[in-house]
Amino acid sequence: MKKKYILGFLIIMTVLIFTNSYFKIEHNMSIAEYLTTDNSLNASEIAYLKEHGDLIYGSDQTTPPLRYLNPDSGQYEGLVIDYINALSIELGVKIKMKPMIWNEALKALEKGDIDFCDMHASTERAHNFIFTSPIYYQRGSVLTKKDNTSIKTPRDLKGKTIAAIKGDYVFDHLAENYTDVRGVKTDNLREAISLLQNSKVDAVLGDESVINYYLTGEGLSREYSILNEYLYERDAVIGVKIGNEILIKIINKAIYQLQKDNTMERIDEKWFGKSPLIMKNKNAEKYMLLVKYAILLAMLIALFFYYWNRELKKEVKKQTNALNISKNELETTFNGLTTHLMVVVNEDCCVSESNTAFCKYIGYTVDEVKHMHCKNVNGILGSNCEVCLIKDIFETRTSIEKSVEYQNRTFKVRTYLLDKVPNTRERVLVMMEDITDLKLSEQRMLQSSKMAAVGQLAAGIAHEIRTPLGIIRNYTYLLKRMEKEEDKKEAIDIIETSVTRANKIIDNLLNFSRLSDNKVHSIQVKDFISNLYELNKKALQEKHIEFKLDVERDLEVELYSESLKHVLLNLFSNARDAMKQGGILQVKAFKKLENIIIEVSDTGTGMNSNTQMYLFDPFYTTKQVSEGTGLGLFIVYNEVQKMEGTIRVESKIGEGSKFIVTLPTKMQGPILILK
Repeated sequence: MKKKYILGFLIIMTVLIFTNSYFKIEHNMSIAEYLTTDNSLNASEIAYLKEHGDLIYGSDQTTPPLRYLNPDSGQYEGLVIDYINALSIELGVKIKMKPMIWNEALKALEKGDIDFCDMHASTERAHNFIFTSPIYYQRGSVLTKKDNTSIKTPRDLKGKTIAAIKGDYVFDHLAENYTDVRGVKTDNLREAISLLQNSKVDAVLGDESVINYYLTGEGLSREYSILNEYLYERDAVIGVKIGNEILIKIINKAIYQLQKDNTMERIDEKWFGKSPLIMKNKNAEKYMLLVKYAILLAMLIALFFYYWNRELKKEVKKQTNALNISKNELETTFNGLTTHLMVVVNEDCCVSESNTAFCKYIGYTVDEVKHMHCKNVNGILGSNCEVCLIKDIFETRTSIEKSVEYQNRTFKVRTYLLDKVPNTRERVLVMMEDITDLKLSEQRMLQSSKMAAVGQLAAGIAHEIRTPLGIIRNYTYLLKRMEKEEDKKEAIDIIETSVTRANKIIDNLLNFSRLSDNKVHSIQVKDFISNLYELNKKALQEKHIEFKLDVERDLEVELYSESLKHVLLNLFSNARDAMKQGGILQVKAFKKLENIIIEVSDTGTGMNSNTQMYLFDPFYTTKQVSEGTGLGLFIVYNEVQKMEGTIRVESKIGEGSKFIVTLPTKMQGPILILK
């Protein structure tokens, strides 16, 4: 990872260096200089200019179009003169022009008679002058006769005689780079060209722009030409007498600003149009710079992506290993759930995955089960495609939880629609938990709760049975002594009535206490609630509780009768305990749309909001330890849930409570799947 960041840093640095190099080519300064250089004059520089007064520029007067005396106007003109005027405006000081012969101008600058002059910097000149930043660009050219075949390149000047302006940089260049070249010094370039015309020299050397001016202006192009290969290419600078560093700083500040404004380019275009002679053609240099840095940048980017790709491969490998570990852990968990049968089925109803417990239960291996149609899996998933649980899930897009009976066992089946994976079919996870033992435990708990209620009712029922038994015994005794047939008949009728009454009490008790078949039955609601009241009648009367029943006579529903019995008996018991000083227990039942609403209300003590919040939690009770276990309303809640209904409570302290049970009027009961 460190290499990647180092390469990224190198790429950024390469881009910055390229941009900086481009700025140096384009503006002769770095980005930092371009952005941060302060071109304003400081106090000491301003004071120098005020004390010094007007600046004096001196230079050659015979080198058009750079600088020359116009014979018509008598004015000192030229491209460099325009630039010096722009420099004057930028500095805010007057610059006086002093046209001279070139060699005399150099001597005047050395003596201090003039302040500055434009020139080519050289080692020899550096002994006497200090230099500014470049202001323009110039090429040293070789002018020869067209019929002179002995000079085709500057290297052919060896052993030849040349003419050039006295004091010109040409002589410095020849001394440093050529030997055996004889030089003739003239006062101006016109004089040097005359020597060439008279065959007194082999070639004329000078600035390209000046030689080109004479060729064009005097019509010499037919006989004379400039060599294609240049003698040199150098920047021109402004020279100041050595020791005058403050003036160099002042002029440089003005030059920087003029470079930013592209002043020299505009002046050059004024004199030469679109083919400038004193501005360096930077396109080739820019192109080479671009190519060089493009290759370097491409190499760095390639190296960056190489390391990036290598790191990416490492990360992919790492993530792949992590995924494999996660997959193995998931498979271990998937297969380790021995109490849950788990299978994944796709939208074609074919098995995609299954755990070990599922395969073991149906008697197949994992490979045999895979891709098997669900109707062929021993009937545990479904053998009837018309009422397929799995198809319902794909259609409804909702999870399903149902009880399924198979081979005398009860399974709780839960289904979950899995997230869609691209380019694969949709799948559903089916989890089957064997809850047979749990169901039996629930039934035993309900039976225990029922028998506890029987115990509570025992005293009242005993009293209810003793009354008709006492009547039977008395009338049996009287029957033995009766002689008249009509008296005997009346006694027998009373005995039969008492027997029927006792039998009814016993039937109610047996109906309540027997083990439930836990199936859906058709229930006449009014008779069902009345029979439950009869079981609690004595206990309610002893506490002076009045019972009111408001139910339509023909109201009939299909429900789990045992579950409804537990719900109502527990609600009756709670109401009885809430009305210790007596009151009214009222039961209302009515049909609303496809539901039956059963309301059980009392006029007892009521409950606060905190009690109502935890009312249906297991083992939560407000009664004394010996009075309740806290399971009654928990059983009520679970039985209502089993019947796919809801229960809620409305209660206020001192005003009583109302339990509202909402149940569907028809239930299908457990699903039976048989192969």
